[in-house]
Amino acid sequence: MVRYRFPVEAYHKAYQAGILPKRVELLDGEVYAMSPMGKNHIRYLIHLTRVLSDAFSQEALVVSQIPLLLSQFSEPEPDLVLLRLPESRYDQRPPTAEDALLVVEISDSTLVQDRSLKLPLYQEAGIPEVWIVNLGEEVLETYALPHYAQVRYPKGTPVSPKVFPHRPIAWWV
Repeated sequence: MVRYRFPVEAYHKAYQAGILPKRVELLDGEVYAMSPMGKNHIRYLIHLTRVLSDAFSQEALVVSQIPLLLSQFSEPEPDLVLLRLPESRYDQRPPTAEDALLVVEISDSTLVQDRSLKLPLYQEAGIPEVWIVNLGEEVLETYALPHYAQVRYPKGTPVSPKVFPHRPIAWWV
């Protein structure tokens, strides 16, 4: 069987032509449907958007569920991203891996995909830090350059992003 890898440009054209369904993302040249969000996922997305915005809005732009261009073949849509300021830098182009300070994935049914597909792509693209909110185990998994070694924090443990090491946040609901 021959597999075709979509480059980002062809992926965008297929989407604009209506060939692709809504709520998909491009991972290493393959199109993946995004799972519907459950109520716990939504709770955490709302909570983390507020907490990260309150804590870091003067130093970073907190955005939710927008495409993040990682390479010619990958454009995931993470749940949250802390992007470099100023906001105007995104007026003429989409955010790229070089703009990301922190990527957050909220995972329940997507945990295996987030770890096995997305995490290596984030690492390869040079994303400095990724958080996976593991809803099933109620832990925060953090991964940071250079090795992306997993560090786990139980619910109730405040955590600081590496880019703001002295500013812990309450990531749990």
